Amino acid sequence: MKAIYIALSYFILRGAKTSILRGSLGFSLILLASFVVISAITPAATPQGRVGVVAELTSTIDGGAVEVVSRAVNEAVSKSSVLILYVDSYGGYLAAADSIIKIVVESGVTTYVYIPPGGKAASAGALIALLGRKIFMGDASTIGAAQPIPSDEKTVNYVVGRFRSLAIMAFNNNETLVRIAEEFVTKNRVLSAAEAVALGFAEPANSLEEVKQRLGLDELVMVGYTVWDHVISVFSAPIVSSIALIIGIALIFVEFVQAGFQGYAIAGLVLMLISLYAMSIVPVSVFAVSLLIIGLILLLIEILTPGFGAFGVTGLILMLVGVYETITSESFGTPSTLTLAVAAGFAMLGGLIIYVGYEAGKARRLKSKTLREKLIGEVGVCKTRLTRDTPGVVYVLGEDWTAYSTDEAIEPGTKVRVVEVKGLTLYVTRAGEPTDESGKPKPQES
Repeated sequence: MKAIYIALSYFILRGAKTSILRGSLGFSLILLASFVVISAITPAATPQGRVGVVAELTSTIDGGAVEVVSRAVNEAVSKSSVLILYVDSYGGYLAAADSIIKIVVESGVTTYVYIPPGGKAASAGALIALLGRKIFMGDASTIGAAQPIPSDEKTVNYVVGRFRSLAIMAFNNNETLVRIAEEFVTKNRVLSAAEAVALGFAEPANSLEEVKQRLGLDELVMVGYTVWDHVISVFSAPIVSSIALIIGIALIFVEFVQAGFQGYAIAGLVLMLISLYAMSIVPVSVFAVSLLIIGLILLLIEILTPGFGAFGVTGLILMLVGVYETITSESFGTPSTLTLAVAAGFAMLGGLIIYVGYEAGKARRLKSKTLREKLIGEVGVCKTRLTRDTPGVVYVLGEDWTAYSTDEAIEPGTKVRVVEVKGLTLYVTRAGEPTDESGKPKPQES
């Protein structure tokens, strides 16, 4: 299949005679190739055996953790498999935990939780652990200590309600276990692995392999942190997001006080978007679409105005991030032949539009010469005597101009060359011998 695709690409590009067709086809084939690759690496909805997708939550529960869980849930949906939350965290931000709960519950994926030996599920980590139909805990691990900060009555009551609602689902309305979950908040209660197992709050398991066997799974797929997830985690920190928001607003203000478009407003908007998204204020769909729109605007700016490619490269990067967020926030199965055909058609159309726009942009970049650039170096004829101090008339580019000589006096009929232009006055030098009206050399007067 790959060899056929490469061969077709070669012959189609070779057969394209015009630059526009060749460019549009090339761009379109790249888009189509990307789609085919994504399709090839995306598994079918029906797996060969039971699969467990493991989301590794081994850091602060923040925007980065939301990204990991989102990808893991989509992977689990696409494989029709179960989700295992590998929790080893001191906790994090309530907004991020709420986002994770929303993603998991809305997906309907069967979820289990594993806390490794010596690990912990504290604070927001304990809240997320209650998403599991079963909680597996390794030796010397702990769960609990979830009193929020600040501990005002309103916040505490909200968190208690969150713990209670999840515990009711996890423990089938077992009031004893639900009360223990509430005490994680109200009394900062902590359970060791042994205590949790004895109370029926958790089951023992000292490795993921043991969890896999207990659940009757054939394979585990690990989903961990990527570079982008770590970037989002950094922006999730309140001090970083606050500073980024302030800088973003300042950049937008600077854009308005600067003469002409400098791109500061775009940088400010991107900073603000990343910060708000990392704080789980802006949903992923809005974030992805916003990046795609900003990236498209930058590409249009690059096409329509002269530049060194900075706007175009930045726009392309933002659009790629937007596409990445869109793909990872949705589950994809194997596309049908009709879907591939439609995608190919849109790729061709998109390639044609973008390439034609690029060619139009190059044409716009070809500056028309200024009057000064047109005149300098041109050769004309002197019509009246002119010196350094006394102006005369010269005929250049089909028009009469006021001119001064830059050296000795120049007699009528002498060919002159323009060496400088100031306003509408030319400065010329002798370019040849004087000529009569027929163009023959004019005799010099003795």
